[in-house]
Amino acid sequence: SRGLGDVYKRQVTNLCTSPSSTITLKADKWVNITTLPSVNGATYQISVEVNVTGGTISIIGADGDINARQRVSYKMIINNSHPISMSYHVKSGSPTVTVTNILLCSFAEYQANKVLLDGLNFFNGDSMPLA
Repeated sequence: SRGLGDVYKRQVTNLCTSPSSTITLKADKWVNITTLPSVNGATYQISVEVNVTGGTISIIGADGDINARQRVSYKMIINNSHPISMSYHVKSGSPTVTVTNILLCSFAEYQANKVLLDGLNFFNGDSMPLA
């Protein structure tokens, strides 16, 4: 029989209020990617499609350099109650950086659904329950 734990493991709530919106990031400045306040001390999983043109960047919290369109996913521990934000450093060039197809969830929900979420080859954040 399936219990509440089984249902919870399949439930991922996207904390991004407008997952398909396109947000332009700024070098070395934090830009909100959702409007909901975060929980101070909570750990979140952030997964976004990043499009970098005209240079190379590194995203604060993520591994590696980015110079094209790619999916980036990383864990972030929040130390305030502001909406979740992203920032990047310029490595070379004069890049323009946008993010879209945003999935924000608690790290616990991500861990419970890691195989499913990591195996998705498409974005389904719009069809997930939204916070």
